[in-house]
Amino acid sequence: MRTLELVALPPYPASLVPSLNYSAARNVGNDVRIVGSDVTTNFDVQLFLRKPKHQKPEPVVVFKPQIQIDKQEKSSPRCSVSDILRIMDSLSLPVNEDLYTCLAKESTSDCDQRGAYELQLHIKNSRLRPTTSFVNRLLLMHVSCGRLDITRNMFDKMPQRDFHSWAIVVLGCIEMGDYKDAALLFVAMLKHQNHASKIQPWIMGCVLKACAMIGDLALGKQVHGLCQKLGFIDDEDSYLSGSLIRFYGEFRCLEDANLVLSQLSNADSVVWDAKVTNDYREGRFREVIRDFIEMGKHGIKKNVSVFSKVLKACTWVSDGGRSGQGMHAIAIKLGFDLDCLIRCRLIEMYGKYGKVKDAEKAFKSRKDETSDSCWNAMAACYMQNGFYIEAIKLFYQMKATGIKAEDRLLNEVNLKSTFIL
Repeated sequence: MRTLELVALPPYPASLVPSLNYSAARNVGNDVRIVGSDVTTNFDVQLFLRKPKHQKPEPVVVFKPQIQIDKQEKSSPRCSVSDILRIMDSLSLPVNEDLYTCLAKESTSDCDQRGAYELQLHIKNSRLRPTTSFVNRLLLMHVSCGRLDITRNMFDKMPQRDFHSWAIVVLGCIEMGDYKDAALLFVAMLKHQNHASKIQPWIMGCVLKACAMIGDLALGKQVHGLCQKLGFIDDEDSYLSGSLIRFYGEFRCLEDANLVLSQLSNADSVVWDAKVTNDYREGRFREVIRDFIEMGKHGIKKNVSVFSKVLKACTWVSDGGRSGQGMHAIAIKLGFDLDCLIRCRLIEMYGKYGKVKDAEKAFKSRKDETSDSCWNAMAACYMQNGFYIEAIKLFYQMKATGIKAEDRLLNEVNLKSTFIL
C-alpha cells in the first residue's frame, strides 16, 4: 500500500526565512502601583466645653482617603506557529497528525507564509506518514498563504487524490487569476474521478467564471450540461444559476441566459441581478426597467447593486427623467437614498436631464456626507449644465473639507473660468 510522502519545497524568499536571534521568554505579571499622596490623614478635632441642650449631637462622618490603584495591563505576546515549532524541538516533544492539523489551521487563518513554510519543513523531517485528508489541509494552507507554486508541487506528487484535493487546487488557481489552468484541472478531475455526483454546485459556478475569463464558450456549455445532468439547477442554489446567467451574458447569449431564468420557479435577487447586468451591458435600458418591475411583481427583495444599475439605465432612457424620478421615490421608500452609490446615480441622472435643483436635494439629503464620489458627481452636474460659479464654490468647499476633487473636473473648470472672468 502506497503511503503519502511530502515533497521537497521550492526555494523560499529570504525575507521569510526565520532569523536565529532568539530571545528568552519572560513571565509577565500584573504591575500594580499605588498612586497618590501619603495615606495618613490628620483630622482636626475641636472640643466643646458645653453643648446646647436644644440640639442633638450630629454623627461625625469620617471620609476615608481614596487610594487610586492603577493596574497596568500588559497583553501577553501571541506565539506564532514558528515559535511553537521551536519550543517543540527544544523540549523534544512528540508530534502527531492532530497537532500538525491545529498548526496548519492557525497558519491558514492568519495567512502566515513563514509559519506554513516552517511547518511544511517540520513535517517533511518527521517520521509522519500523512493521510490524504491531512495533505488536503496543507494544500488549503498554502493556497490561503498565496503560495500556489508549493500547492501545485504537492498536488502533482500526491499518489491519491479525492475531490477535495482537486477542488482546492482549482479554486486556488481561480483565486490567483490562473483561469486557464483552473479549467484544465477541472477537465482532468472529471477524467480521473469516477463519481461526478460528489462535485459541489459552487465549484461549477467558479469553473464557469474561469470559462468566461478565458473566453471558452464550448467548455462553459458542457459545464452547463453537466449541471443539468446532476440536477444542480434549481431554486435552492441561486449562486450557480446566477453564474450561468452571467456566463452567457459575457458571450452575449441572452436567449440562453433567459432560458436559465425561465427554468427557475422562484428566482431570488442574485439571479435577477445577473439578468439586469446582462441587459444593461447590451444597452437594453428599457428592459432593465421592466426587469425591475417584474422583480416587484414577484416580491423579489431589491438591493443596492440592482438599484444602481436601474438608475444608470434611467439616465439613458429618453423620457425626460420621469423613470428616474419614480425610482427616486422608491429609493426613499426603501431607504436606499442614504446610500452613497445611490445618491451618486441620482445626481448623475438628474444632471443629465438638467434638473439641477433635484440633484442638489439628492446631494444634501445627508448633511454629513464625506464621500469624494458624491461631491465630484455634484460638481460634474453643475458643470454639465453650465453652473460654473456654483461648481467653483463647491470646489472651495471640498478643499476646506479635505475632499479630493477629480483632476479632469479641475482642469475643465479652470478652462471655463478663464472665459467667465
